[in-house]
Amino acid sequence: MDRLSSENGFFTDSKGYVILLRGVNLAGSSKIPVKPDGTTQFDQSESFLNHKSVSFVGRPFPENQAEEHFSRLKKWGFNFLRFLVTWEAIEHKGPGKYDEEYLNYIARMVKLAEKKGFYLFIDPHQDVWSRFTGGDGAPGWLFDEIGMDMRKFGEAGLSIVQHEKGNEYQKMVWPLNYQKYPTASMFTLFFGGNVFAPASRIHGKRIQDFLQDHYINSILKLARKLSKFKNVVGFDSLNEPSPGFIARKNLREFSGFGFGKTLASTPFQEMYMSEGHSANADIRFMIGLKGVTIGKKLLNPDQISIWKEKNHCVWRKHGVWDFDPNGAPMLLKPDYFYKVNGKKIAFFNDFMKPFIISYKNALQKVNKSFFIFIESDPTELDLNWSEENPKGHATVVNATHWYDPVLLLTKKYYDWFAVHTLKRTIVFGKVNAREVYENTIKMIRDHSKAFMQNCPTVIGETGIPMDLNDRIAFKRKDYSLHKKALDAIMNAVDRNLVNVTLWNYTPDNTHTLGDRWNDEDLSIFSKDTQPSVDADGGRATAAFSRPYPVSTRGIPVSLSFDMEKGLFKYSFKKGNFSNPECAIFIPEIHYRTGFKVLHSAGSYEYNLNDRILRFKGDKKTDLFGITILPEK
Repeated sequence: MDRLSSENGFFTDSKGYVILLRGVNLAGSSKIPVKPDGTTQFDQSESFLNHKSVSFVGRPFPENQAEEHFSRLKKWGFNFLRFLVTWEAIEHKGPGKYDEEYLNYIARMVKLAEKKGFYLFIDPHQDVWSRFTGGDGAPGWLFDEIGMDMRKFGEAGLSIVQHEKGNEYQKMVWPLNYQKYPTASMFTLFFGGNVFAPASRIHGKRIQDFLQDHYINSILKLARKLSKFKNVVGFDSLNEPSPGFIARKNLREFSGFGFGKTLASTPFQEMYMSEGHSANADIRFMIGLKGVTIGKKLLNPDQISIWKEKNHCVWRKHGVWDFDPNGAPMLLKPDYFYKVNGKKIAFFNDFMKPFIISYKNALQKVNKSFFIFIESDPTELDLNWSEENPKGHATVVNATHWYDPVLLLTKKYYDWFAVHTLKRTIVFGKVNAREVYENTIKMIRDHSKAFMQNCPTVIGETGIPMDLNDRIAFKRKDYSLHKKALDAIMNAVDRNLVNVTLWNYTPDNTHTLGDRWNDEDLSIFSKDTQPSVDADGGRATAAFSRPYPVSTRGIPVSLSFDMEKGLFKYSFKKGNFSNPECAIFIPEIHYRTGFKVLHSAGSYEYNLNDRILRFKGDKKTDLFGITILPEK
């Protein structure tokens, strides 16, 4: 395989072909270890907390199953993978102690992916910082180094962890952990510790430097293993990074996103709760970023401190808050994280971007061809990038995520209602709702062009819950609703000619366990899919296994696919190429009885083995159009 470069907002190969990437995140269950039991978030025993003795070898799948899963994904037409790893998987044993067995396993999986024809980028994944704060990502020993006792997080009401809640765990509650003390503090220290916690040290090193150095060095260990593989397009900087408390205007105010009843404790309340005080927090009914208070709840009633002996809140140590003479908490600096030296700060420019520069420089010393996929808050679109790259050095990729928030958070599908996350608007009507999808992705793509030197755009995550509408598909063995929802997303991707990796493919998904993490179930594959639905385990397969131009010698102009009619249309310009051509994937699911091709001046041939139609355009023509429709 060729190493990819970029030009005019597209990925290109060494011959100048535009390569359109259609892929999937591999895999949802890579967030959790295989050992001790592969479902640690359900495990109510102490083994969940034995964080140094875990193993992620076998994520995304056991080695003897790799051929099966790669072949299935290839059959569906994918040529791209967002390959999940976690910091914990690499460095769970302790500071500077790397799991070589896991690193070697990943290298073997990447080698096989290359053999199968997959490009990929490595995603160091995290959600709400770590498994021990309700998500995945960072190793557990970091809390020990800082002086926190993670065994107390749940008891103190400072983390919502499925492992502890069991059957009482509520759907899609895990993002609330971004507002909770351990998660918000760790992100603040990771990105802004040198500014906001200058007195904090770990082994004599400033806390931000300690955290970032260990993270970057862990990813470098993997990068060195993978540098020889040409199918590795690059590395994500960090999945869905959070600012923590950074840029919070007022620590007395809750600032969160949700749909429905939400526990709205403020940063200040979270801070004094961490030292063993109770807080009377609001219960709010949220619609997006707006909400109304509907009640109160006493948090940390048993007054449990999460700090080990001789340790206390890092923000009290830095004068953000303290206790008054009567022992009551008092907030001293409500805008501590909002301004520095009297100047308002911006998370991406002032904190995220310097981290990415350090990360990018380190990785490109390993291989200058590695692209760095960057993302920030998907509701802000605050990414910007400008640099003079040395010749031959790859640049960045806009890897912003986008989901329909109503669909994702409620697990209900309304084709007549949508929220435009970038414009902060609500629309009604089927046509308007679909326009929101297309316009949102257009805004992301246009941002790449206007503010990121016209770099490639990859929608790093998008998808739908497969347990929609009270698990209707599992009961009726019918994914027609899901196909409709996912097709609307893919139509927006197609029309904007951007690259995509769907969330997600989980090899060990079942109807009972879902993606094996926080009650999520978005995998396009399940071991429990009935043969009457899809003999190969797919879910809503017709929506994601769709025709697309894999490569184009020319300039792509437009792309569309009508799933119900099987009608595919693609046009491209000749540009500066003397021999214009393109290769189009033809999925079996839409063209089982054959297909017809209508085209501009030129000729085509079709290879049934790889299901690729190759069109060669007439040298004298400037604009080419290809239409494919099923034979009746």
